[in-house]
Amino acid sequence: YKMDSSSRCNLYMHREAQAWNPKKKHLPVTLVTGFLGAGKTTLLTYILHNKHNLKIAAAVNDFASLNIDGQIVRGTGRHDEVVELSNGCLCCSVSGEFQKAVWQLLQDADIGKIDYLVVETSGVTDPLQTISTLEQDYGKMYRIRLDVVVTVVDADTLVSKLAQDRETQSISMSVAADSQLRCADVVLLNKSDLVTDEQLLIAKQFISSCVPGVQIHPCTYCAIPFHLIMEVDEVQSSLQVVSHEVTPAAYTISPQGGTMNLERRKRQEVEKGKKKHDHVDHLLEDDFSSVVFVSSKPLCLEKFQSFLGLGFPQGVVRMKGCVWFAENRSCLYSFHMSGRCRYELSQQASRSSDFQIGAFSVQLVAIGKGLDMAIVNEALEECVANENSEEETEERCKRYKYISDLVAKNEYFVLVESSNDFIKGSFVDFRLSGCIDYGVSEEEAAGFHGINFNRMNLELAKRVNGSSSCVSVLPVLLASGSIVCRHCVCRNANFEESWYLIQDIGDKVVAEFFRAVGVCKCGR
Repeated sequence: YKMDSSSRCNLYMHREAQAWNPKKKHLPVTLVTGFLGAGKTTLLTYILHNKHNLKIAAAVNDFASLNIDGQIVRGTGRHDEVVELSNGCLCCSVSGEFQKAVWQLLQDADIGKIDYLVVETSGVTDPLQTISTLEQDYGKMYRIRLDVVVTVVDADTLVSKLAQDRETQSISMSVAADSQLRCADVVLLNKSDLVTDEQLLIAKQFISSCVPGVQIHPCTYCAIPFHLIMEVDEVQSSLQVVSHEVTPAAYTISPQGGTMNLERRKRQEVEKGKKKHDHVDHLLEDDFSSVVFVSSKPLCLEKFQSFLGLGFPQGVVRMKGCVWFAENRSCLYSFHMSGRCRYELSQQASRSSDFQIGAFSVQLVAIGKGLDMAIVNEALEECVANENSEEETEERCKRYKYISDLVAKNEYFVLVESSNDFIKGSFVDFRLSGCIDYGVSEEEAAGFHGINFNRMNLELAKRVNGSSSCVSVLPVLLASGSIVCRHCVCRNANFEESWYLIQDIGDKVVAEFFRAVGVCKCGR
């Protein structure tokens, strides 16, 4: 067969392309795992917010059919950087979807769209199967390089469990959680600000006894240097030495990897020959299930705060999602419950923002052991606002007057009267000020000393909601630009009990924010 000139040219071009085309690189991977509510999504969003020059893709697995974690992570960057794997366990029912997603991400890596992959498992996933898939199925083809398995642990919950049972060999009442810990190269003891140094030491010793050789790093909100959880090195710019401005750090990816998983590989060798772990039965043994609650109607804040005050339905371990309230229809709030019934309720979007959500709706996911779905749904359905209900007004007015007087007696707080009769009759709005002890007005504290009162009140709300005391306040941005804390006045909301806690936390927040007030910035 004699080739014509065109065919010969094509052949030469093909051979030349093969000769010059660089060999496909490994795609380095960090696998993030941990039990429900430990802080996995917090870590992933932290990574994506601080990635600088790294082109990081994220694969997010959620046990429920509604992928709340995926929605949160998508809010940190481009949508094409995030792959959502919903309605199942990464090691079981969605493993096929995961493999397809990895193949697609490998193609993106080949053309330079990404250079690092972070995989977040659901809180009920046994990561053994996922590790096997990444290291054996893809590792054998030299396409995936599993650098680090990071297990996030709730330090507060672990310390509480150890206080109840010092002889325990289990991190929780879950087969999956125990496996997550045994698989770790690195353990992040998250929420370490909620425990004492002595308690933190006990938690470290427990983890070291369970997983010899594992690296342990305490942290808060999963703020951790990248080189401790990824095979990267930070390259300091020469400009940072001479400039007062903060310049973004640059990272280089280790060309080899594998330096952080040596201890895990040693443990795997020891485990060889022992009874193999069943990657399917852990869901049956743990008896986890999920409930998705969606409502196009807003919740009643009074009923929701009463719901929180009475405690969650039996079996609920984790609840997350977004809520909006009839008493503040212009704002959508992010809601999280985890650990020892600690809440987080923060503004996620407002109708004036460019957040692409269409009409607001309530979307909540509850995950737990032995859940009665009907009871959970019924409890949440009770929180939906009834547009036609008319509550008794005389009792409310008495309660409002009584609670307003309680707030007014504490000079650290400012009672904010609402012009809305509905709000005034049902809720009390107050702000933390604290100026009385420092001899300054709020204008002077803000102008001369840089005190941000909105930040201070957001911090108050965050700590109150996170106190694990079944107490909740709603941070609300008023038309005046001030942020207030809102609490309902009905008896079921137990304001009297809440107020003791609010005052105690308020004293500590004021002390922290006013720490430098003694030094006046204007020099007078």
